[in-house]
Amino acid sequence: MKLLNAGIALSMLFSVNVIASNNTYVYSNVEYCQLQSQGAADGQLEAYARKLGFVPDQTACRALLQPVRVNTQQIVAAPLRDLQRGSAIRLPTKTAQKLAALSTEERAKVLKRFGLQ
Repeated sequence: MKLLNAGIALSMLFSVNVIASNNTYVYSNVEYCQLQSQGAADGQLEAYARKLGFVPDQTACRALLQPVRVNTQQIVAAPLRDLQRGSAIRLPTKTAQKLAALSTEERAKVLKRFGLQ
């Protein structure tokens, strides 16, 4: 009898784990938009929207699927600029002389390019 009870308890425990593991899928609006852009069937999109809880609009899909443009020069220059502001690092005299020799407009462009203005 104890063996039968243990068997039933184990089978119930296993079935609870199976049910719990079936509900761990995460639905996202990004995946919905990808399915829509790939031309998935209407029935599949409707089923996915039901699981998701809403239908993302076209503007949201465009914003999610557009590649993000990142200005890497600004990302690299910002930490360097922060380090130079509080440090004793100074421009070499030749560089300072070359900057002084530039016209005001050219000097402003150079300083702006390196984020020093």
